[in-house]
Amino acid sequence: MKKVNETALVFAFTLMAIVLGTTEYIIVGLLTEIAASLKVTVAAAGALVSGFALAYGIGTPVLMTFVSRFPKKRTILTLIALIVGFNLLSAVSTTFFWLLVTRIITAILCGLSISLALSAVSVLVSAERQGKAVSYILGGFGIANVLGVPVGTWVGQHWEWPAAFVLTAALGSAAFLLNWMTIPAHLPGSQASLKEQIGLLADRRILLALFIPILGIGAAFSLYTYVRPLMADFMEVAPSAVSGVLLAYGVATIFSTWMGGKVATGNSVGKLRIVFLVQAAVYAVFYFAAPLPIPGLMMLILCGAVSSLLNVTAQLYLIELSVERSPASRDFAASLNPVASNFGIAFGSGVGGVAMEQAGVSALPWTAMIIALAAFAVTAVSYSLRRKAQTRQRQELPLNV
Repeated sequence: MKKVNETALVFAFTLMAIVLGTTEYIIVGLLTEIAASLKVTVAAAGALVSGFALAYGIGTPVLMTFVSRFPKKRTILTLIALIVGFNLLSAVSTTFFWLLVTRIITAILCGLSISLALSAVSVLVSAERQGKAVSYILGGFGIANVLGVPVGTWVGQHWEWPAAFVLTAALGSAAFLLNWMTIPAHLPGSQASLKEQIGLLADRRILLALFIPILGIGAAFSLYTYVRPLMADFMEVAPSAVSGVLLAYGVATIFSTWMGGKVATGNSVGKLRIVFLVQAAVYAVFYFAAPLPIPGLMMLILCGAVSSLLNVTAQLYLIELSVERSPASRDFAASLNPVASNFGIAFGSGVGGVAMEQAGVSALPWTAMIIALAAFAVTAVSYSLRRKAQTRQRQELPLNV
C-alpha cells in the first residue's frame, strides 16, 4: 500500500472544511442584502440559515448509508464538485424559493463531505496523530467564521450578494484540486449493510454519546447566538468595538478546537468531564464580570476559548463506539458528530431565545451554565459505561486466548 502523506492530506481536508464552513456561514452576513434583492423579509430570509442546519442534520446520515458504499476519493471529489456547482446555482437564483432549494441541497453535500473526510482520517492517519489531525480539520470551520465570512460579506456588499457565492465556488475549486492530489485512491467504500449502519442508533452507549455534542455545542450557542444583544444590552460594548470583539471571539474558537486535539489524547472522555465543569464555571463567572468593561470582554473571549474543546473527543469517541459494534460502519459513524453538533446549534439557539424572552439577556450565561452541567452529567455516565466495558473486555481476554 502506498504511503500516505498525512500532512498534505490533513491540509487538503482543512481547506475543504474552510470551504464548507464559508458555504454554511456566509449567508449570515448577507441576509439583509438577499432579503432586499429577493423581496422577502429578513425574518423569512433566516430560513436560509435554519433550513441549512436542519437539512444538514437530517439529510446527512440518511444519504450517508448510500454514498458510503462508493470509493472515498471519487465520492469526496464528486461532492466537492457538486458543492461548487450548487454555490454557482445559488449565485444565479432569482427567487427566494430556488435559493432555499440550492442551500438545502448544498447543506447535505457539505455534511457528507466532512463526514467522509473525517472517516478517511480515522483510517489513514496514525493513531497518535488523529486527535491533532481532526482538530486542524474542524478548526477550518473556525477559520471560515473568522476570515471566510467577513471577506465573503465584504465581497457581497460591494459587488452584490451573488459575488460571494462565486468567490466560495472558486475557493471550492482549489479544494477540489488539492484533494484530488492528496487523497489516496486505494480507500474502498463501506461494506456495511443499511441494517448495520442504522443499527448503531440502537446502541445505548452511542445514543448517550450523541448528547455530548448536542449539549456541549448547545451550551456554547445558547450564548453565542445572541452575542450581539448580549454585548449591547448587558455588557454595554460600544457599537464601534463589536466587530473587533467578534473577531477575537472567532480566533478563540479556533484555538479552542486545536486545543481539543490535546483533550482527545489519552483518557479523553474522562478529561472531557473536567472540560464541561470548567465551561460551566466560565459561564457563571462571565455573568458577574460582564458589566465590567475589561473583565467582561476577557471572560467573553474565554467563553469562546472553551466552546469547542469537546469537538475532537466527541468525533473520535463516536467513531470508536461505532467501530466496536460494527467495524464496517465507520463512514456512517463519522457523520454522527457533525449531525449532532448541528442539532446542538438548533437546540442551544432555541433554549437561549426562550431564556432571553422570559428573563432578558442576563439569563443567557446561566442558561449556558446549566446546559454545560447537563453535558457534564451525560459525559460522566458515558465515561462510567466505557470503564465498565473496558473491564469486561480485560476479564474476557484470557478466555479467548
